[in-house]
Amino acid sequence: MPAVIIESILTTVDAQGRVNIAPMGVDWGDDVLVIKPFLETTTFRNVRATRAAVINLTDDVLIFARTAIDTAMFPTHPATRVRGVVLDAACSWREVEVVAIDDAPPRSRIETRVLYHGTQREFLGFNRARNAVLEAAILSTRTHLLPAEEILGDFRRLQVIVDKTAGPREHEAMALLTQFVRDKLRDAPSSRAS
Repeated sequence: MPAVIIESILTTVDAQGRVNIAPMGVDWGDDVLVIKPFLETTTFRNVRATRAAVINLTDDVLIFARTAIDTAMFPTHPATRVRGVVLDAACSWREVEVVAIDDAPPRSRIETRVLYHGTQREFLGFNRARNAVLEAAILSTRTHLLPAEEILGDFRRLQVIVDKTAGPREHEAMALLTQFVRDKLRDAPSSRAS
């Protein structure tokens, strides 16, 4: 049976302690969590070097939007059991250590075990607008893979949901992602724009 994938914000640090924040779907289990960063990413390099990460669960979709399209930084504080940081905006988090790394290209499979689980506040969940923004954030990372018309059509559909059910934070996140996608597709070679 396939694992349930939970959308999270992964925080890692490099050997010098520089923080990286990235959205990532995590194969979720009670004690074992599997992360699958691409080999060329900062996340993969950091986890391989430090053998640790923090998997943050948050209902703030602006964090997903910003980290999907740029190297945005958000306030953090030190993790309890691993070399790493916890997002201040995390509802809860899991501090994990690496058990095994399969680095066969193009995407790694890193099995981790939970060393510590913390909670800061109640997870309010995702309404339809938050789900729509989350989907838009994922789509924004695929502008080089999917036809432009497919992406734009999906964005139009998702925008209707945001317009009906969003609060200010979701509107801000969707506007940010929409502008990013328009710019990416406008700057793409003409064969991608069709």
